[in-house]
Amino acid sequence: MHKILFIIIFAMVLPACKSNRAIIKDIDAIHKQERNGIKLYQQGRYADAFEELGELATWGYKDAQYYLAFMFLKGQHVEQSTLIGMGWLGVAAESGITEWVDFYDALYTKATPQMKAKIDIVVADYKQKFGMKAQFVTCRRAQTGTSMKVVMMCTKEDKISKIYPLDLKESQLNLAPLK
Repeated sequence: MHKILFIIIFAMVLPACKSNRAIIKDIDAIHKQERNGIKLYQQGRYADAFEELGELATWGYKDAQYYLAFMFLKGQHVEQSTLIGMGWLGVAAESGITEWVDFYDALYTKATPQMKAKIDIVVADYKQKFGMKAQFVTCRRAQTGTSMKVVMMCTKEDKISKIYPLDLKESQLNLAPLK
């Protein structure tokens, strides 16, 4: 009887995980991947950085989102896109890091009213998909070992969240206002 119950439960859970492409990674491996992606970005190895950071950005990790924003804003390894870059910067700013929020606000202030309307839609869409609440991510400020540099450490709760693809071109954006 227990075997039958186990098989039924297993048969129900397995397809749900497969359809959601659930990926389980050790938190230390995630933080290592994020640090490596940032290092690669700083070395100018944008293709490798994108490979490391793109996945984590879609999972809600703020540092990855911040660096992805720059890649799109500057057209580093990806097609330059102010809208996609501002979308990533806007969702990264959820972290509350003053410099990120101020940078987002400074760029946003320079935009035309028409561009601001589009940015608002993209940021709202990205927060709905990749934001802290949507991806069950919590972030806290922490000091690194010997340098005592303050960094943002994010952790994804042990919940299954939907995986969304990364927008690579503006034509992939959903620019219809969210309801």
